[in-house]
Amino acid sequence: MYLTPLLLLENIGYTSSIYTYQEEQYPDWTGDIGVGLRASAIAANRFILQAEDLPSYSFYLENKNLRSWSNRFSSTVYSYVGPFNLKAGYAQDNLSQRPQLEFSRPYRYTSSEWSGATDIGRSSRLFLTAYFTLTKLAYEEDSYLGSYNLAKTLNHRRNTFGLRLNQRIFTSTIIYLNYSMSDYVFESLSSRDTRTQTMGLGVEFPEIGILQGSFQIGYSRFSPKNPRFKPTDSLSGRGDIHITLMERLRLFGSYSLGTSFSYSAIDLFYSNNMFGGGVEVYLTRFLKGGASYQDGRMKYRSFLDLELQRSDRIRSQRYYLAIPFFGNTSLGFSYNTYRLTSDALGLDYTRDYWGGFLSYGF
Repeated sequence: MYLTPLLLLENIGYTSSIYTYQEEQYPDWTGDIGVGLRASAIAANRFILQAEDLPSYSFYLENKNLRSWSNRFSSTVYSYVGPFNLKAGYAQDNLSQRPQLEFSRPYRYTSSEWSGATDIGRSSRLFLTAYFTLTKLAYEEDSYLGSYNLAKTLNHRRNTFGLRLNQRIFTSTIIYLNYSMSDYVFESLSSRDTRTQTMGLGVEFPEIGILQGSFQIGYSRFSPKNPRFKPTDSLSGRGDIHITLMERLRLFGSYSLGTSFSYSAIDLFYSNNMFGGGVEVYLTRFLKGGASYQDGRMKYRSFLDLELQRSDRIRSQRYYLAIPFFGNTSLGFSYNTYRLTSDALGLDYTRDYWGGFLSYGF
């Protein structure tokens, strides 16, 4: 058995405001700190077992009511039978989250997920992957922002089944065509039940090399089961690409295209399209610096008529320095700015953050 310690250090510093979508400032000193363990083992020369657990504590100096514990747990089993690669997993999270996207204040939820995947023709350059995920999301029942019940509007199960046709090229790079179908079944509001179908084309680059990462771009169709709601189509996908030049310079870019259900109204959903990029430079063997920029838009529409209700824009910048810490980890200090503008809400809000972090990889 192999044991690997895990350490989490994030958001350790000072923020000009702990809330978004609010022009009044609420500054505080914060920090997310966690210590966990990853265990790996090989059984009967056929099974690879891996499990990890990472409890963490979110600290607020002034806003003591927001202090809370979180925990992430996951386990995975890998094996093979003849031409089949097999993978099965279970994950459970109990998390306190900081403001993001449409969530303007910290919120809490639990999730559990069973998953499985089979590669058919694992030794061939062309092979097929069949997979499924069974996910349950449950938000806290306390009133959110004084008038919203996240548990009532967002608690749901998401059952996903998919097929992926893979083609290996250049030894370790994989090009694939993916199809998936998901059913959203809401716990309290069956009127929100929806089926989605997604077709996408993607590329996975090797973990070692000049070009690393992956991306997928595709097309999704949302088909609500409520006869009053109209179906809608959108682009979907996610990408994160890194390019290393002359060993000292790294360029990276990312994007995320998705659609989510809003907690503010039963018929409301929003598209979340984020694009970003940055650069990282090794100034010396023991010091690197970096800068990044991200720009995203959230467009809210109603399933009733698909008309645009409002558009919000989120822009963030990050500048940081980091030094090696232990093994393949690094300690760093960053300065971050976050700007949110909303046409319907009449907001133009900027928040700053200074603080430290720990990352894996130097």
